[in-house]
Amino acid sequence: ARVAALCLAARFVAAQSPDSSSTQKTFFVPRDGVIAAGFLVASAGLSIFDARIARWFTDTTQAHVREGKDLANNLTHINETTLTVGGLIVYGVARISKAKNVADVAFHVAESVAAASLTAQVIRGPLGRTRPDSTHPPYEDQYDFNFMKGFTHFDKRAFPSIHSSSGFAAASALTAEIKWRDPSAVWFVAVPAYALALTPGLSRMYLGKHWASDILSGAFLGTFYGWRIVDYSHEHPTTPIDRIFLGSVKHARISADRGGLTLSWTASF
Repeated sequence: ARVAALCLAARFVAAQSPDSSSTQKTFFVPRDGVIAAGFLVASAGLSIFDARIARWFTDTTQAHVREGKDLANNLTHINETTLTVGGLIVYGVARISKAKNVADVAFHVAESVAAASLTAQVIRGPLGRTRPDSTHPPYEDQYDFNFMKGFTHFDKRAFPSIHSSSGFAAASALTAEIKWRDPSAVWFVAVPAYALALTPGLSRMYLGKHWASDILSGAFLGTFYGWRIVDYSHEHPTTPIDRIFLGSVKHARISADRGGLTLSWTASF
């Protein structure tokens, strides 16, 4: 419950309203560093309890762990790959059927998940934090870091959690899109979206693959990219990416016929 509360808090701190960032000229702004530093401190503070929380999530004498592990084996497949590919498939179908709003939402969800995932990879490669079930003894040493080993060893890629960043990126992008279109409906989307966003990261904790602080840091990354990409795209609708893939100035076209699927575009930068 403590981890869930901290993760959900990330959404409210990082979320931006359209009015608050209407004058933003660049994608990243100085205050982002301050917010990121705050969450880094929060992750460091939470890490003190990482080993204790990890043991609670993996103690098979408890009923919730036995049931959680069964669910986790299925929920762990909700990750950066499935969310990105799923978003792009919906985007493609929506473009073909000329459902502009659906295409816009789906593309920004996929874009947010991809951005958060790539950033997480860049961070955890150099840090090389050991996963809970790979420490010696298991679930005991949350401060086992191996410089640059995260690029070559799967068991050294704990911090931050890409499962968590992906789930929160998708939830944040979807919620932000609803906020732009119908602010009165935000809570009807946000509550179930963020509840589901917790499940991929928590599943990895049941499987012993992530510490609680990994989940929190991933939640921050995903929340940041989900809200920022949607807000920035709507405030700057002629960005190169949106021009190409969403046809903001009618540069992109997807068509289907008996011969297959065709994607074409022209753009000037």
